[in-house]
Formats: sequence, C-alpha cells, structure tokens
Amino acid sequence: MKVAIWIIAVCELARVLQNMVQIIEIARGGKSRDNAYSEFVKSLKMSDKQFVERILNEFKEVEE
Repeated sequence: MKVAIWIIAVCELARVLQNMVQIIEIARGGKSRDNAYSEFVKSLKMSDKQFVERILNEFKEVEE
C-alpha cells in the first residue's frame, strides 16, 4: 500500500512540474504567440494559391 501511495505521489509531482513549465512558457511567450496569431489571420485573408506561393517562397529562402 505504501508503495502505491509513493508511486501516486511521484506521478502527481511530475504532473505539477509539467504544468508549471507550461504556465511559465505561456507567460514568457506572449510576443511569439501574438505573432503566430497575426500570421494566422493574414493567412486567412489570402487565397489558397497565394498562401501556397508564400510558403514555397519561404522554403526557398530557408534553403539558400
């Protein structure tokens, strides 16, 4: 019984640590998250052809 309680306690501790890391990342990543949102909205305003052309151009720039 004691072993089961210890295993549960360790699992709960791991979950608390994971949640803390996620909350810290959310607090730090405000600017990048806002940038991602704005890029997503921009992509909605484009046609499919324009979106694909833009992505292909970005891939070409990365390769060079």
